[in-house]
Amino acid sequence: MRSVQDMLGLAAAMEHDRALGNPGPALVPAGLGAQPAGTFGQPNTEALGALTGAPPRTTTRVIQIAPATVSPTMVVPPTRESRVIILIAPFVGFGIFIGDTGVKISDMQLPPGLPYDVVLPGFQELYAVTDAPVFLPLRIQIAAILIGDRERKL
Repeated sequence: MRSVQDMLGLAAAMEHDRALGNPGPALVPAGLGAQPAGTFGQPNTEALGALTGAPPRTTTRVIQIAPATVSPTMVVPPTRESRVIILIAPFVGFGIFIGDTGVKISDMQLPPGLPYDVVLPGFQELYAVTDAPVFLPLRIQIAAILIGDRERKL
């Protein structure tokens, strides 16, 4: 039966090193060892949460959306990871509209009472405004997109 060292070619490399008079460990086959100093990894190879040490988490909150006569309300702030946002507008006779910093009542309206998914790439924010004469509550769920559990390092 073959050992793991045989399958990886480590046993032959160790014997070769010993034959040359090197008593130290053999070189690890390409692709299995650490990268040489001064080189960088492939893009998107850093795990989410690597900078803070905390795993990504889903956050939920309720935000009061301002009427159109007031400035738009920032619903989702810009962060470095890509996210999936689930928005649930209240089931009332008025609408909540979402978009970028210049959102207005003619932009896309959220369906009342139904969840609506928005995918935001990194560093993009989301704003909302309502045509109601009062502030309306908007339920939000924010989750990081785990594409292979990787993110881009800037």
